[in-house]
Amino acid sequence: MSVNRFTTDDKGFDFMANRGVEEQDRDTLGILFAVAVMAVITVSQYLGML
Repeated sequence: MSVNRFTTDDKGFDFMANRGVEEQDRDTLGILFAVAVMAVITVSQYLGML
């Protein structure tokens, strides 16, 4: 794997790497939350509540 000098600090930690379980869980939760918000807004518009 290549090292990106813009996202890696002096100690070799890559801030943009998404390899951990916590990061993947956070991303999955964010996607599910966004889909839920879009669904609520769509249904509300369809029912004339917005």
